[in-house]
Amino acid sequence: MRKALLPITALLIPLIIAVASAGSALAAGNAVRFCVTGDSRGSMTRRNGPVNKEVISKMVAAIKKEKPDFVIFSGDLVLGYSKDLEKQLTLWRDSFMKPLLDAKIPVYACRGNHDQSLGGGKKSKGKKPEDIWNKVFSGKFAFPANGPSNARNMTYFVRKGNVLILVLDNYSGGKKGRNQVDVGWMKSVLAKETKKSPLPLHVFAMCHEPAFTVIHPDCLAVKAKQRDDFVKAFLKNGGVAFFCGHDHIYDHSQIKYPEGIFHQFVCGTAGAPLKKKWKGKYPDKRVRNVKTSVSFGYAVVDVKDSNATITAKVWPGDKAKGSLKKIDALSYDLSEKGK
Repeated sequence: MRKALLPITALLIPLIIAVASAGSALAAGNAVRFCVTGDSRGSMTRRNGPVNKEVISKMVAAIKKEKPDFVIFSGDLVLGYSKDLEKQLTLWRDSFMKPLLDAKIPVYACRGNHDQSLGGGKKSKGKKPEDIWNKVFSGKFAFPANGPSNARNMTYFVRKGNVLILVLDNYSGGKKGRNQVDVGWMKSVLAKETKKSPLPLHVFAMCHEPAFTVIHPDCLAVKAKQRDDFVKAFLKNGGVAFFCGHDHIYDHSQIKYPEGIFHQFVCGTAGAPLKKKWKGKYPDKRVRNVKTSVSFGYAVVDVKDSNATITAKVWPGDKAKGSLKKIDALSYDLSEKGK
């Protein structure tokens, strides 16, 4: 006796469910979220210690709720300029980095000017701030070892899905290397990573100093030719948003180049004394303001396929109190870039 044949729809349903499930898994795996903040150092005048623990403890709790894949931190972790630099960096590591790592959220930081100085004279004799940085950030706290030989653990890149983060040190190479980034190394990374799937590749860059002057004049603008070389290579290879700190505010600005629009996000908002007296004037007249806030907070970046959205969140006022408020957002689609 022949068995009754199943209707074609009954045969197709499991296949449709399997394809839909595979598509959902692909979509979920192709989504990347990360948070950005920086400048958590204490104050030289207000005796609140080398790290503003009050703000970063709130920051850690808020970031955990965002459930990011990782966090990037744009330098000035500690007050520095002292012979106890190792102790200070260890305090930041254990107060900010460790609780996030325990929550399975990796943290990738770069050095700020306060993180690479032991002070002057006898305080720094026989010691190198690079050695101290590499000692504190070693083992499970080490950063990717894929950077240039003269800046390992300080300049490096992070790749997750179709997101590439270039973490760039502003201080390698002594005085000659200050106020710039290693553009040659960056170009070599881009040449390889832009050919790897999944694509399209979203490229983000982070260092401590702004590319264009906001408040501090000591930034990449000091060496404008090298800065422009960096920006052009960045924009040509899927870059749109650049993150930095150094200035203790949130400031989103844009600068137009033939290669595209460069968005600079100053996120020096993790606890360092806020710059309340800034008048909002950029020395370079090409810089156009999008949003400024003198508050503590962070940015959240969401990437999915060719789309990305960057959302800034702050605690209104000059203290990390109350509820976070969304104050700025940028969305873009790489498939529309250059049209």
